[in-house]
Amino acid sequence: MGFPNLSPAALQGTAGRIVREVAPTTEAHPAALLAILLSTFGAWIGTGSYLYRANSVHPGRVWPLITGRTSDGAKGTAQAVIERLFREVAKTSEWPLKAVRGLSSGEGLIEQVADEKDDESGEITPRTDRRLLVVEEEYAKVLAQFERSGNTLSMTLREAWDGKSLQSVTRSNPVTATDPSITVIGHVTPRELRERMTSAEVFGGGLNRMLIVASRRTQLLPEGGNLPDGMVADIAGQLADRLRKLSSLGEVPFTPAAIEAWEPIYRDLARPRPDGPVTALLARGRPMIPRIALTYALLDGSQAVDVEHLQAARALWAYTEESIHWLYGQLDDQEEVERLMAWLAEAREDGRGKSEIYNDFAKRHKKAAEQTLETLALLIRDGIVTQETRTGRGRPSTRFILRPQARQPFGKSGSAEKVPDQPP
Repeated sequence: MGFPNLSPAALQGTAGRIVREVAPTTEAHPAALLAILLSTFGAWIGTGSYLYRANSVHPGRVWPLITGRTSDGAKGTAQAVIERLFREVAKTSEWPLKAVRGLSSGEGLIEQVADEKDDESGEITPRTDRRLLVVEEEYAKVLAQFERSGNTLSMTLREAWDGKSLQSVTRSNPVTATDPSITVIGHVTPRELRERMTSAEVFGGGLNRMLIVASRRTQLLPEGGNLPDGMVADIAGQLADRLRKLSSLGEVPFTPAAIEAWEPIYRDLARPRPDGPVTALLARGRPMIPRIALTYALLDGSQAVDVEHLQAARALWAYTEESIHWLYGQLDDQEEVERLMAWLAEAREDGRGKSEIYNDFAKRHKKAAEQTLETLALLIRDGIVTQETRTGRGRPSTRFILRPQARQPFGKSGSAEKVPDQPP
């Protein structure tokens, strides 16, 4: 499967306008900007405004896992854009969000939001502000921690996503965090994620609480790619206004129209699917989409989730679905793929034949021709290469042609990947 496409429907309302506004100034992918924006805004809101579904509180707690290559994934670029906006928000906030970097252990995470002990009376009480944003730019290290015997990080993260109270169980004097509001944003490369995913994490729920979002560079900005100060001030002012007005709504309802629109989405998400890792990673769509929709609504300044918010959340979830299929369908040796694509691009519309693969490309790069043909088959599957049978003098010949839009490797021409238009 080719790289995912972000539907214009995902760029709804205030969230979409912010992404469209900042996208031309940065190399970051719109989907990564959108996911980190929604997640960070939801982390600032905390549990003061929430949905109540299946007898549980669901705040706008969205945990994106931004997945892209080290060379051109632009994961940190997207993170830096959104962080700059919220640093400006923090300048005028009475309740700035506590943010930390890195996840090492379950106990360490609990300590960040642990209940506080009065030095004089010894009384232990929950913190007044239990919000925490954790950014882990090396999420592969977290996945490695999951594999260690006795490590509690995986279970702690699952319970934190669920909104449960947390307690360290390995201490003689346990530390407790009552009803914390923890948000995690992770960055990882596709190779690291595939190599570190264990059956226990895929099927046990350690990873399907993350919103997997494929990311890549959209353009080259050698001059810096900085947000203009005026843009930062304007957007931050709007975000701060939303936070002041909507952080303590309590339960946020669905409008009657949203209730009606949710039913077919819910039925589609609930339909039986074949067992496998892709199905397991997508198993939490039913709680995820309402959480995302709630965050869209609050960003819009709405006190109820409406149809457009659900549609936007479903569109972002569709991007996650495509990201997971892309993740599992990726070609491991990307350098070989790019060499093969460049070789095909040289031939333009004439393409290359099997004899050229055997006698030219395979020999030149000391690769087995059969392996090159397997790579070609995957490129054909992803719509990057077409296969044609041509007739003329002699026997028909099979030609492999790189599609025109793929003839310049992505991210190297300096041309921008187009941000989806605003939905009607």
